[in-house]
Amino acid sequence: MPIKKHTFFALFCLTLLVPSVKAQDGDPVPVANYEVSNLCWGSVTNFTNTSTNMDVNHSFIWTIWQQGNAVPIFTSTAVDISFLFPAKTSYTVQLGAINYTPTHFHSDDATRTIIIDSIPVANFDFKRCHAKFSNLSCCANSYLWDFGDGTPTSTLTSPAHTYTTFINYTVTLIASNGVQSDTATQVIFPYVNDLDSDFDIVYDGDTVRFNSLYDSLKGSTCDWEWYFGDGTEIDTFGTGGWKVKHSYQRYERDSIYTVALHLKDPCYESETEKTVLIKGIGKNVEGTHVFPSPVVHGYLNIESSEKDRLTDIKLIDCLGKRLDNYVVSDKPYGYYVYIDQIANGVYTVQLVFTDHIENHKFIKQSP
Repeated sequence: MPIKKHTFFALFCLTLLVPSVKAQDGDPVPVANYEVSNLCWGSVTNFTNTSTNMDVNHSFIWTIWQQGNAVPIFTSTAVDISFLFPAKTSYTVQLGAINYTPTHFHSDDATRTIIIDSIPVANFDFKRCHAKFSNLSCCANSYLWDFGDGTPTSTLTSPAHTYTTFINYTVTLIASNGVQSDTATQVIFPYVNDLDSDFDIVYDGDTVRFNSLYDSLKGSTCDWEWYFGDGTEIDTFGTGGWKVKHSYQRYERDSIYTVALHLKDPCYESETEKTVLIKGIGKNVEGTHVFPSPVVHGYLNIESSEKDRLTDIKLIDCLGKRLDNYVVSDKPYGYYVYIDQIANGVYTVQLVFTDHIENHKFIKQSP
């Protein structure tokens, strides 16, 4: 918790969890309550009604008295109110909550004493994942942050700051109104973003080993999502995803796949894509094969024992329209079709041979 040099000038009542209460006549009895924000003199104070156990027919009445005066300076029947207090002093604020029917009337009051002043109170919160500081100070209009790591200070209201080491830092905030100031300090332990989703590729025939370059000891809190480009994937939590291997189908000859590693920890994400070439020299292609489906990254592969009679390759969307935003490249016994530029959806690849036409459906989707 922050260490403060001044006491926060407000009297807060303890809010209890109150079960639904009914009177002897069976009607609900209201529980009046409200929250207050901004007790700085010279600016508007907001009161938020948090009353519970209200009936369908109900009403509220707000009353504000200045200390020592019997006559209210403000009344309202609104649900929530905002009020600009006229002086630096103590005030009594009462909220009355009322349930009523044609025959019964039940009410409850919440009354508090608040102090309106202009003494600044420094306070802040730290969002560990993204090194974001939230300024919670009151009655101040300028700020000075010291992040505790020797880097330059900041005068932003709620700055973000990048740390480079997993250690404790003492952060100091000075909040000022131009005349007076207050200081809050807090010891934080930031989460440093050092994720690296790069990986090595080791070929072993049809099997490929993928070795992450990220330290396996650090990866104990990571989620490893591997996409192998042929429609299969592995999602592993912890160090088990550091090194994986994948076997491609035997009929897939000299095929290009885009392999991706999506690495996530509790705060950050990193993704790397690389292409792999699976060779198939010496294998017989029987029939025609279109793969993978779904295509998540990069290439659709077409292989056919009748490649010499294949005269045209058409991509057709679900409305029957032929697309033109794809690239076809030659490979042994077939073709690569690069389709990263087309939208997600269901498509048909139409293969036009000299003596017949084949239609093969496939899915294009994002990782």
